[in-house]
Amino acid sequence: MTAYAYSYRGGEEEKSPPAYSYQYNSCPDDERIEFKLRCPTIKSFRWCLKLYSLVLGGLGTFLSFIWVCFHLYVLSQTEIHDLRMLRYLDIGLGLLMFSSTVSLIYAGYAESKTWLVVYTSGSLSVLILYWSWAGYNKYVNTENPEYNEEIEEVCVILTVIYCILLIPLIVYYRAIDSGNHERCNNCQTCQPSHQPQTYRSKPYQDD
Repeated sequence: MTAYAYSYRGGEEEKSPPAYSYQYNSCPDDERIEFKLRCPTIKSFRWCLKLYSLVLGGLGTFLSFIWVCFHLYVLSQTEIHDLRMLRYLDIGLGLLMFSSTVSLIYAGYAESKTWLVVYTSGSLSVLILYWSWAGYNKYVNTENPEYNEEIEEVCVILTVIYCILLIPLIVYYRAIDSGNHERCNNCQTCQPSHQPQTYRSKPYQDD
């Protein structure tokens, strides 16, 4: 019987690839090949998630800026009161999304969980407000049913895209959290040191 094995494991601080193991057993009656694979941890592709958050934040900031500038131009050309109110809503939500994407850029740069929560809260608020506007046009303002159906379709598409784009950010949040726990466990200041205390008594001297 012959056997061959290969394994690689990097240090804890390095971003090591997964450990692979290969075994080949040759027997007269039974011949088999076994492959053992270990999936990489979240820490090993943490830099990919960081790059994803920076790219997504930069792209979202650019698109939000274009959105606000476009609706400011449309507002200057609009005279109907109802349409002007709609433009104000679009501009306000665009500014909220702009600030949220800026916080995402900082969250990716500083690897901050707090700013990831800020981005998620802001972008989710924008999505909820657009759904509220679609519900208002569908059940309250029923003058233009075709326009209301278009708004609902756009909201559905945006919700699906938002949920897909949010999944890597949730994984990145989990990676930051696990990295902070490991850093805290390895830090000497976080672990209480129990050192025995010694007391020395002064020698007694006779007068």
